[in-house]
Amino acid sequence: MVFSHQRETVIALAPLFESITVFTSEASPHPLPKNVRSIEIPWDGNYRILNVFRIIRISFPFMIRNRNSILFNYMTDVHAAILAPLAMLLKMRSVLWYAHAHNSVYLIWSSFFLSRIVSSTPGSCNLKVNREKIVFINQGIRLTDFPFKVRTFSRLNRLFYYGRLDRSKNIHLFNELVLELNKITKSYTLDIFGKSASLESESYLQDLESSIKLNPAIRLHGAIERKAIPEVSEAFAIFINLFTGSLDKTLIENTLMGLPVVTWNQEFCSEFGTWSGVQSSKSLDFIIQEVLFLNSVDSDVIQHEVRRRFSIAKRNHGFDGWIEKLVYSLKEG
Repeated sequence: MVFSHQRETVIALAPLFESITVFTSEASPHPLPKNVRSIEIPWDGNYRILNVFRIIRISFPFMIRNRNSILFNYMTDVHAAILAPLAMLLKMRSVLWYAHAHNSVYLIWSSFFLSRIVSSTPGSCNLKVNREKIVFINQGIRLTDFPFKVRTFSRLNRLFYYGRLDRSKNIHLFNELVLELNKITKSYTLDIFGKSASLESESYLQDLESSIKLNPAIRLHGAIERKAIPEVSEAFAIFINLFTGSLDKTLIENTLMGLPVVTWNQEFCSEFGTWSGVQSSKSLDFIIQEVLFLNSVDSDVIQHEVRRRFSIAKRNHGFDGWIEKLVYSLKEG
């Protein structure tokens, strides 16, 4: 049984299990495999206590009847906090996929009852208690969604970013970055694609828009549909990301597409290296050095490094390998 609305993962798991029951707050409008059934548990943000009773009322009888099942919570730490103690009581195996730098109180509580916590990288789950229960299986990205493209690297002055627009992503530093780059060579532009993810980030975005209006070299756009990202990326030369937390999925996506990625993200730099060969640091001077280095070497050098990075991303972060490791963690790992 799975608590999730992640349809892609459920479809990939379907051939590997006899049957799957998905509990979700939002039923999928798309067809599911024959051995998968979906049960909707409505969630109302205004009635938290009612939500808890509703989850238990619908799912616990099912758990009693299916004690040999595996309870899998996909980024549903609230549900895990409610049901993991009940699963332990019933001697059911329960697993939580959690990939978030913030350790919620629900994660901490549920960790005492879960059989296993699965995450992508150490930065995406830095829980201080019950660490022996955590296993890291990297990101899981379909190569067909982000196909590799052979590119020419003549003028690498068109930069871009896509993703959430909130303070944790350090979007406010982009303005200073472009200003400093254009003091050296007045040719750099930056296109930012994304949207706010909360009321707090909405306020952040409004402040951001005010500062960006003063810099004609930066353009702010709305979010890109996931399927449109490869096409949009063809217009740009370098993907910029200043997130300091866990390994951002967008870093892997652009690496798979064959775009040079410039970032100070520690997990990415540790795995893939830096362009200039110097150790990464959380400073705009480092980012500027990386961009200038890319513009100082031959296209063949960049092409060779892009392919090397693609091979690492394909080997470590491909979706099929991720599913294989996830299934092992669900069943016994």
